[in-house]
Amino acid sequence: NAPVLGLREMAGRYELQLSGGESLSADQVALATPAYAAADLLAAARPALAEGLRRIRYVDTGTVSLAYRAQDFPSHLKGFGYVIARSDGRRINAVTWSSKKWPGRAPEGRVLMRVFFGGSRNPAVFHLDDAELLALVQEELRITMGLAATPLLSRIYRWPQAAPQYDVGHLDRLAALEFLCPPGLHLTGSAYRGVGIPDCIAQGERTAKRVAGR
Repeated sequence: NAPVLGLREMAGRYELQLSGGESLSADQVALATPAYAAADLLAAARPALAEGLRRIRYVDTGTVSLAYRAQDFPSHLKGFGYVIARSDGRRINAVTWSSKKWPGRAPEGRVLMRVFFGGSRNPAVFHLDDAELLALVQEELRITMGLAATPLLSRIYRWPQAAPQYDVGHLDRLAALEFLCPPGLHLTGSAYRGVGIPDCIAQGERTAKRVAGR
C-alpha cells in the first residue's frame, strides 16, 4: 500500500525503499511493473539490467467508447467488430462492438462500441484534444461503417506508455535481461512474454512457481 522508490541488494536479500521512509526486506522480488518502471527501481543496484529494460519500447494507446441507437446503423451488425489494415491509411486502428461481444453492456435497442486509437500506427492521434479526437473518430466511422448519426454518449480513455512493443530481436533481448537478473529477482508482466490478460496470468503463475521453487 505504498509506492516503491528503489531496490537494494543486501547480503543475498533485497531491501525495498518505500515512499513513507520505511523499508521492506525480502528473500525474493517479482517485478510485475512496466519495463521502464522496473528500470527506475534497478538503476542504482543493477545499471546494466536497467539499461536493457529501457530498450523495451512502449507506445501510447487509447479507446473511445460510443453509444448509439440500434436504428442508427445502416445495416445489421455481424460479428464483433473489425481491425483496419495499415495499408488502408485510416486514422483509427480497430473497432469492437462491445454490446455484441459481451451481454449486458447496453440497454435493449442500443449499441455500445469501442474505437481503438494511437499506438505505433497513429501516434499523433493520441495527442489530439478530446473535441478533435471525437470529431476524428466520428468521421472515421462514417467512412468505414457508413455511420453518420451523433452518438448518445462518448467516453475517452487514454493510457500513456501503456503498450510494450515486441520489436525484432525481442526474445534475444529478453534472454539477456533474464541472464542479468540476480538470484531471487524475477521479471514478469506484459513487457516480456505476451501482452494479453491470459498471457500475463500464465507468466504470473510461472513466476510464482519459480519463487516457490527457491
